[in-house]
Amino acid sequence: MRTDRLALVAVGLLVVLAGCSGSPGGSGTDPAGNGTDAPGSPVADGSATSPAGNASTGIENASALVAATDQRLATTDHAFTQTLEQQAGEESLTVTQRTRSSLTDERRLFVFDATSETNRIFVADGTQYLDAVADGETTTRRAPFEGSFEARHEPEMLGGGESLGGILRSGNYTAAGTVERDGRRLARFELVEADRSRISETVTDASGEVLVGSDGVVYDAALRIELESGYLNQTFRIERLGDVTVERPDWVDEIDETG
Repeated sequence: MRTDRLALVAVGLLVVLAGCSGSPGGSGTDPAGNGTDAPGSPVADGSATSPAGNASTGIENASALVAATDQRLATTDHAFTQTLEQQAGEESLTVTQRTRSSLTDERRLFVFDATSETNRIFVADGTQYLDAVADGETTTRRAPFEGSFEARHEPEMLGGGESLGGILRSGNYTAAGTVERDGRRLARFELVEADRSRISETVTDASGEVLVGSDGVVYDAALRIELESGYLNQTFRIERLGDVTVERPDWVDEIDETG
């Protein structure tokens, strides 16, 4: 398990979707307040009439969309956010993951915020910094960065049930025209029915939206499923592709001063 995902095991305690795990696969300011985009225009994708992995009437191949998105993120600077919010009976969990990573500068900021813990990881200049808070206890660490930056830059488990794959595989999506966002023309798909065979509880309502570029990259996806005993909300959003600046957070300076 990579350091990025130290706390992600907590998600499995409350997941109400059965068997949804798949194979691994904008704002100018980072949501954590630690980075800004460099000047430049968004990458243009052209027409969105026939994205890879989609039929003319709906999403036909979720795996193809996950693969295209994973490949694009792995080969360019990026900033994206994922969220998961669940309630099952009296138990609840909220998780937010924010990632900013620059292949050009070999700098990366990952922030994991969960109900009971927070992990922040910053990589730059061959050094990795960790700031973790769990149950009121804070752990900080500075160590040489090991391995290739390219491997760390690539998203992990994008096809999993707690990530983009879970949103795409949790129901049937139908084509609903196109929208323009950040200079891109994107195909829009709406959830028409939740896949009840993949959900372990009774579904009372469901809604969702997926926005896909002509190259099959999913730029935005959201899912909400209402259950008899709770609910599930998931989102995935690419805020920036290309020319991403990853600024050094203040908490890294504090680690250097105390280390």
